[in-house]
Amino acid sequence: MLKTKTREPREDFSSLKGDLLKIVDPGDISIDSYPSTSSHSLKNTWRQNPRNWGHPMHSMASRSGSFPPALADYFISNFSKIGDLVLDPYSGKGTAPYQACLLDRIGFGVDVTPEAYVLTGAKVHTIKHEEAVEYLKSIKFNISKTNIKDVHPDVKVFFSTKTLAQILVIKERLLEDLELGTEKIDYINGNVFHQAKTKKEQCAQYWLGILTGILHGSSSYSLSLPCSHSFSMAPNYTKKYAKEHDLKKPDRNVKECMIEKSYSLQSAGIPRVSGKAYLGKAQELPDSWEEKFDLIVTSPPYFTAQSYAWDNWLREWLLGFDFKEVRKQTTQTASYEKYSQAMYEFLKEAHRVLKRGKRAFVIVGDVTKKSGNEKIIIKTSNVITTEAKKAGFEVDLIINDDIPPTKRYNSSFLTVNQGLQIDRIVCLRKN
Repeated sequence: MLKTKTREPREDFSSLKGDLLKIVDPGDISIDSYPSTSSHSLKNTWRQNPRNWGHPMHSMASRSGSFPPALADYFISNFSKIGDLVLDPYSGKGTAPYQACLLDRIGFGVDVTPEAYVLTGAKVHTIKHEEAVEYLKSIKFNISKTNIKDVHPDVKVFFSTKTLAQILVIKERLLEDLELGTEKIDYINGNVFHQAKTKKEQCAQYWLGILTGILHGSSSYSLSLPCSHSFSMAPNYTKKYAKEHDLKKPDRNVKECMIEKSYSLQSAGIPRVSGKAYLGKAQELPDSWEEKFDLIVTSPPYFTAQSYAWDNWLREWLLGFDFKEVRKQTTQTASYEKYSQAMYEFLKEAHRVLKRGKRAFVIVGDVTKKSGNEKIIIKTSNVITTEAKKAGFEVDLIINDDIPPTKRYNSSFLTVNQGLQIDRIVCLRKN
């Protein structure tokens, strides 16, 4: 008689996982350095939603390195409740804070790059289209007195004289009302904190967000000659390509394009709840935020996989900043030691501002890096787990989101051998 094959006892994850059990079955968990599972095995996951899922406002601007709204929705819906405060300290284009507001939570977004800050604020402040248009139309723009001679030649590559003149006048007034710019804050020396508080400031930020989103691209209301909408292209390449393909710089009525875009973005309404946006550093959150937040959902930079400042150099110009100065304030480094230190400082702050018993979900990706003639894969999640433990977090689970690079939301221009290979969502808990 054959003996029945005995099963090895599995580790009991019920106490280890707690509320994570509602999205993953213990039988789908494997053990490496930390318990891990595939996003394929999660319950009712974001993977079931189409790529363009979500509120139209999420499409205010395309930005490389962004995660899909459905992913933010998944973790906010499962790990917070109505009225909770949700923080993204690397808010990018404001996906997580805005989705939190849509779900009747209060979304907070912090980012050190000006274009990300403007986009986040433009989304989370509940500015109705009608009141935004009323504000915009109340501004008197004297285009005839505009001088474009001092504009850098790299900028002129993208715009017709007529369109550029309008951009200059409109951006000057909006920046004045928002009180944003290098003359208003000591950005070069790292004093980067800014927040739009008044209704006028928030209206100005809303329109700056709209203007940032249509500054370049190939849609009917894009202001530049046809080019990428996700990142600011290199001027010399763009100039050469436009000449070879006979691309023309369109003459646009900039205000009409802005209003048309706003109407489209608000076609599905706006949230009942307003959020908050801050220009600031993830490593230097306000002292008053001690144990303030119920949930953190964020995606910090992955070493040098994304060059955020250069990718948005034209948008930074629009907002009155030099991308080279912006880059100095970001966590863009090829040094493992510097990156680890920056992640520790961010995670220490995240631990400080998170309430006890609450969670942080940190999305990072494996990065391909050259070492001599060889390519090595850096598992960025290893940095996060190591530094999170030092900062006081418990690491409960790692979710492997193995979408092929050519199918990814944030890397449609990469081949299978370039850049990001896999996302890993590190699930942290503060005891």
